[in-house]
Amino acid sequence: MPETRFGELVLRRWPRRRGETLQAFDGADRYLLRLLEEEGAGPATLVINDQCGALWLGATDRGPTWSAGDDWVARRAALANGEDNQRPLNADHWLWPGDAPTATPDQVLMRLPKSLSLLEAQLAWLAEILPVDTPILVAGMDKHLPGQLVPLMERYLGYGQAGHGWKKARVFRARAPGKVLQPAPAPGEVAVPGRGWTLSAGPGVFARRHLDIGARFLLDHLPRDVSGEVADLGCGNGVLGLSLAADNANARVTFCDVSWLAVDSARRNAAALFGDGHRHEFHLGNGLDGLERRFDVILLNPPFHRGHAVDDGVARTLFRHAHRHLAPGGELRVVANGHLPYRRNLAKLFGQADRLAANDKFVIYRCVND
Repeated sequence: MPETRFGELVLRRWPRRRGETLQAFDGADRYLLRLLEEEGAGPATLVINDQCGALWLGATDRGPTWSAGDDWVARRAALANGEDNQRPLNADHWLWPGDAPTATPDQVLMRLPKSLSLLEAQLAWLAEILPVDTPILVAGMDKHLPGQLVPLMERYLGYGQAGHGWKKARVFRARAPGKVLQPAPAPGEVAVPGRGWTLSAGPGVFARRHLDIGARFLLDHLPRDVSGEVADLGCGNGVLGLSLAADNANARVTFCDVSWLAVDSARRNAAALFGDGHRHEFHLGNGLDGLERRFDVILLNPPFHRGHAVDDGVARTLFRHAHRHLAPGGELRVVANGHLPYRRNLAKLFGQADRLAANDKFVIYRCVND
């Protein structure tokens, strides 16, 4: 199992994969912890968007630390790395969106998220919860820095300043205004053709402004006459599972995602369409891990990135989850870019992977659990 050393720590990504090629930390983590050591205002630290626990574990040496984020896998990676290094982290100090630390932090260490809408929501949250003048350090790798970062910090925090680069990372500084200067962005609105629906999508949720073109293609090829258990795996705002549920009254859909904000978006959309008494369920976690039931249908529009990195390992992991959790005779429907070599991966698991439909960009595979 590949390991990467971060000072005295040995860190790994989650889930643990043989032949892992991505590190569990980067120069932005190193830069933030170096500045914490040199400039820290006090012992208590709020960490935001930690990848695998490097910041949470590093700041905990100084005093009480809370880690805030949207990603279940990031939380699980941090807790596992704490256990591996005999430095267990307090799981109660993880903050999902909307939570607040139980004490006042002296400083904030923030990694830039990939999504600008999530960044805006987090900056607005910091303005709301922090005492005036709490120092905020924001860092990211040079190749991923958004051009409008300083103006965004000025809009939400009243001030933003670019600092020096170090090890291909750059830090930006601000101080909490002690009051809300700009409300967080409203949820995105996604129109669903042919349904008359407008679905909401929280900050950072995939395709939060427009229906993803892969999902749009799969919507035209959803199974009919479905009853029993269905999983919308990697559900985002829930458009696939919601559409299937609308056409199949005897189906119960479990909406699954690694993102808290995605699962929350799917839950809100289901309530808006079907009422609060609907029978559908919601699962925050790594794919289908933690679910005991088997599914008659699984729908999947898999990602081929982890953060900024192109990586089909997430898709291959979800294929294995689907194979493990399909009921006998159950089927998996996958939409993917036509150039990706998923048919080989699927056929190896299921014995076959039928091309149900294709266009100039996407292909839909149908796999049956015989």
